[in-house]
Formats: sequence, structure tokens, C-alpha cells
Amino acid sequence: MILIYTPSVPNRLRYISKLIFIDLLGTDFAFTTFRDDFVAFQGPKLAYAPAAVEDELFIESSNLLYEETVHPIEPGISHEDRIPVLFPTENKQSALSFDPFAASFYMVSRYEEYERHKHDKYGRFPAEASIAMKGKFLELPVVHFWVDKLADVITRRFPSIKIRRPQYAFIPTIDIDHAYAFRCRGLSRTTGGVARSMMNFKLHEVFMRFKVLTGAEADPYDTYDFMQKSHARYNLDPYYFVLFADYGGNDNNINVSHKTFHKLLQKLDEGKKVGLHPSLSSGKHLKRLDQEHAGLSQVLGRDITVSRQHFLKISFPRTYRNLSNLGITDDFSMGYASHPGFRSGMARSYWFFDLAKNESIPLKIHPVTLMDVTMKDYLRLTPEQSIETIHHMISMVRSVGGEFISLCHNETFSEYGRWLGWRNIYQELLRFAAL
Repeated sequence: MILIYTPSVPNRLRYISKLIFIDLLGTDFAFTTFRDDFVAFQGPKLAYAPAAVEDELFIESSNLLYEETVHPIEPGISHEDRIPVLFPTENKQSALSFDPFAASFYMVSRYEEYERHKHDKYGRFPAEASIAMKGKFLELPVVHFWVDKLADVITRRFPSIKIRRPQYAFIPTIDIDHAYAFRCRGLSRTTGGVARSMMNFKLHEVFMRFKVLTGAEADPYDTYDFMQKSHARYNLDPYYFVLFADYGGNDNNINVSHKTFHKLLQKLDEGKKVGLHPSLSSGKHLKRLDQEHAGLSQVLGRDITVSRQHFLKISFPRTYRNLSNLGITDDFSMGYASHPGFRSGMARSYWFFDLAKNESIPLKIHPVTLMDVTMKDYLRLTPEQSIETIHHMISMVRSVGGEFISLCHNETFSEYGRWLGWRNIYQELLRFAAL
């Protein structure tokens, strides 16, 4: 155990200390606000305060964790041993040249996303506006690096302290935005689809649709057997996030009341790992979110407790409050659609801290590292470049004992249209991630 001296113990400090010491370093900690008790203590100890306490191990604290409001902040970017750091200090008595507690909290809480920013066309906070992108460290799990820096200075001073860092894990996840390309779409949508294909001179789509609907060929997006066999080869059980929303706008899965769709979902849920993929429109209409959750729960015959936002759209703190109130305990939306990397600086799951309420709520955040659409559509990478990116991101997560969470779609494996060749890319992802 390590004893931490601090002038007061606000909620923000309690929260980030638990994340650092319990979750990432596997060691216990306690606080004291009494200087004499701190100085007299004979075990590992650390002063986190504005000024040093005699000659004890000391980290200069910034104000962030002692505040209770959210306001514009410029945390500053510096470097320690070539690692980007936030909240730098020039105090020579401090064991580190930055405040690892405040820096970690700033990233994990997504403090900057509570401030006003321009959003993209889907209403999302853009990666380009983030301090990680501006500071060129989006592809680094910086919170883990900062915690390792803190652990190093503690273990050098107190070699007896036991540190147990977490082990690497791989969690594949699949989004089902379009369960089928042509099946279960009803007469009006099928007719409309044929008309659009004709107008765009895509006769191959018309022929493919006809073959699928007459049973001559399987639906190209029916890749579920491929996924099951591919994951079983590595003893993996992926999460499936299902868009269970009425048709409209950017939410255009198949007919959610179709019995074929229900049978598919029930089959996928044999491992109890089907989750909700809340529609883009549900972010502004809480009633729709309730209906989607209730509908999917009814089909599966159980309460749904895991989710991922459609288009990875998160609004702080509303999205996570709504999910928690709905009974969601785990969310897999923490990532950027446009870029791979670590939106919160984390490569492992952690509890959400609601800055507006200044308290943690019982919702665990599982950061997504890499998405297929990011590589294919946003970055327009070649297959070779995609594999190189996959290797790089997995190696980065593995180096800090993180959880590599991949995000792909059932249509990615269709070998149809723009996804030609992506089965091989995913097979390589599985092979390398499961090593």
C-alpha cells in the first residue's frame, strides 16, 4: 500500500487515484490530510500537494482535481523522456516534470469534450479538435505511459512496493448496421433499391438482388458463419452490436420486426454477447432509445446491458447518463471514427466520471482502438497499409498490457463491392491480435 498526503480529498482525486493504483498498478493506496501522520509513516508514501513536505517523495499538484466546475483549460504540452505530457511543472522538487494525476484525469474524463467545439456533420466531437491530435499523441496510450512514469519514481524510492500491471487481452467486436444487403427489406424498400441501382447504372446490383431474393445466392452480408468459424479458430467470442431502430436517415437496418432477423439475433446471442447499437436519432430522442432497448431485450428474452453508439457519436455527459439510466453497464463507443488511436488516452476499460455531477457513475467505458471503416473510408488505406496499421496499433496496446478492441462490421467480410479482399485483412488481424 502507498500512503498519499494531500490537503483535501475531492472526488476527482479519489477517482483517478483508484484508476491509477488499483486498476493499472494493482496496488492499494490510502489518503491522509495530516502532515505529521504522513511524515511518521514508515511505508511507501507520496505527497501530492502544491508544495513539498520535508524531503518526502513529492509530486506538485495542479488545481484541476481540487475544482468542481468545468471551464476552459489550457493544460499545456511538454515532454518527459520524449513522451508527451500535460500539466507540466517547473518545480525542481517535484519527482516528475508534470502532474500525472491531473493529466490522466483530463484525458480519461474527456474534459475537453465538455467545452464548446465545432462538431462534424453527425454532431460528433472531431478528432482534429482534440489535444491528442494537436499534440500528435493520439496513437499513444499516454495515460499508461504517465502511470508507468509515476510507478518508476515510486519503486525507485520504495523498492519493496509490489506493482502488478494488467495483462494484454483481445476483444473483437462487430457492428450490425445492415444485417442483410437485400433480404428482409420489404416490398417498398426493395423496389426503391432496384430503382436506385437502375438510375445509377449498377445493373450488377439488380442481378445480385434478384439472385438473393430467389434463393440462387446467399445474401452478401450474411457473413455470420464466416465470423463464427474465424473467431472459433482462436477461441474468441465477439460482441455483436445491433442497430435495432426504425428505418430513417442514417439508421437503415432491415425491418426490425422480421422473424428472420429475430432468429439471427437469437442465434448470435447464444454467448449472451449481443448488445444495443443505439441509433443516431436516439441521441436527441430519449423515447426512441427506450424503445430500441426494450425491443431488442424482448427479442433476446433478457435485459441488454452493453452498447455502442451508432457512428460512435457521444455527447458528454448526456449519452452516458442516458445509457446508465437505461441499465447499460458497459459501453464500447470510446473512439474516433476518423482516426485510430486512444481518444481517452486509455487502452483498458475504466469507470465513467460525470464532470457535470462531479462523481463517477456505474458505467464502464471500453475504448475502441481501431475500426475497419476508419482504414477503408476515412484514411483510404491500401490493404498493405491497413495491415501495417493493424500491427502497429496491436503492438502499442500489447506494450502497455491493454485490451485491444477492434471494431468491424458484418458487411466487411462480404467480399462484395468495396469490401473485396477484407476477409484476408481481418484474418491477419485475428492472427496477430490473438498471438
